[in-house]
Amino acid sequence: MFGTSSTPSVPNNPTNMLFRQEDSRWLSSLVTFAGAALILILCAYYFAPKIARVQTAFYITLLPTTLLLLCWRRNFQFLWSWQFATFMLPPLLLALSTLWADKTQADVFREPGYYFKLVAYLALFYCCLYFVLEQKGEAALERWLLWLIPVGLVSAIASLIMYGQDGGFTDFRRIGGISLEGDIDKTGMLYGFHALFCCYGLTLTSRKWRLISAAALFASCTYIFFSQTKIPIVMAILALLFAVCTLGSKAAKGILVLVIIAAVPLGYQLMFGELPLLQRSNAYSIRLELWSKALEGFAQSPWIGNGLSHKVFLDLHTTLPHPHNYLVDIARFCGVLGLSAFLWQLAAVGLTVLKNYRQIDWLKAVYIGWFGFGVLAMLVYAQQPLTKPNYMWFFYWIPLAVLLVLSQLRNTQK
Repeated sequence: MFGTSSTPSVPNNPTNMLFRQEDSRWLSSLVTFAGAALILILCAYYFAPKIARVQTAFYITLLPTTLLLLCWRRNFQFLWSWQFATFMLPPLLLALSTLWADKTQADVFREPGYYFKLVAYLALFYCCLYFVLEQKGEAALERWLLWLIPVGLVSAIASLIMYGQDGGFTDFRRIGGISLEGDIDKTGMLYGFHALFCCYGLTLTSRKWRLISAAALFASCTYIFFSQTKIPIVMAILALLFAVCTLGSKAAKGILVLVIIAAVPLGYQLMFGELPLLQRSNAYSIRLELWSKALEGFAQSPWIGNGLSHKVFLDLHTTLPHPHNYLVDIARFCGVLGLSAFLWQLAAVGLTVLKNYRQIDWLKAVYIGWFGFGVLAMLVYAQQPLTKPNYMWFFYWIPLAVLLVLSQLRNTQK
């Protein structure tokens, strides 16, 4: 599925050149800048107090760079692939569904052109990622993690310091963090991903990186502990178990697994008087009511849905903006048509992973885990994912694009 060379192969035949002036220093610098733009956007999720800062970074770095690269591109065969179609068809269907949406049923309505612009953003992101991995190989993906591990460490420490200064270690209220408007659920999940990234650092031969990764894993898990948020707790536990797999000793693995399984519920019982997944148990029943309410729209038009509108609030004891499940939200807006396309994305990734499981190393395993964690988060918290670059890009579109591009590049090399 995923084999890409860490050093790109450049065709010698001019008729097969991927870019005009392929050997020019300017073009090489542009691809390098595109790679740096991707890193900047990822790191911004951990530091930007408002999501608008992440979007600004996307608009002023990645978009113009990708457009320039497309202008210099000669070979566009990568756009005629099942991977690109798998990535683009679902958001395109969501955008098309706006054409039959009823304006009178929306609390906030956006014209269809707004959503087609979002489809273009996703297409340009895919192209940028493809160009970077085509030229830089898997070294670019490793570089992402080697930036995100220390960035997440600093972000988690800063969040915990602010939490302590505000008296959080006294009243044990839920921690909000320094990024993403301090949203408790979003930031908790953000550090759940970070805990997974740290697992890769633990596999490196460098003692310095193993120490940094261990410290970062501890910081993220501490943050998640005080967030008291269910899905990040599950993510942290899975990341810890994943980290245990990096150890060589079977005895150490067994002991640490038992410690993790026992320590998490014991710690919550001692600190908060409740088991972690039983806190705020009404969250389960509310979600079931939310999903049932949202599916009323699906029942009205099951094949093509009611059409995507910007905001269709759900009234359930209180007014909520979405049903906290992206597949349910897709079903009410785009029906079986859109739901099938998104389920195909999941099936395509799963089938490709199974087909090429022998070639999966630690680096690729982390990216597969990133996508898996993202789908889990989207199933319990998110809305339909056709949005500007926000938390749903980090949760879903970015890891999905990585896995599909890796698969596409491997097929190209064959």
